[in-house]
Amino acid sequence: ETTDGNRISISGGDSYAIPPGHDAWVEGDQPFVGIEFLSAAEFAKAPGT
Repeated sequence: ETTDGNRISISGGDSYAIPPGHDAWVEGDQPFVGIEFLSAAEFAKAPGT
């Protein structure tokens, strides 16, 4: 969920982009494994910057 209230659902095999200013959780009992590809210029960037 983003700070403006938007939500997306991600399933196995999906490719996705999540903007800064979000919270994430897993629904159900299956573990989540993600592989992140991120430029160092974008890492830990505050929303709106």
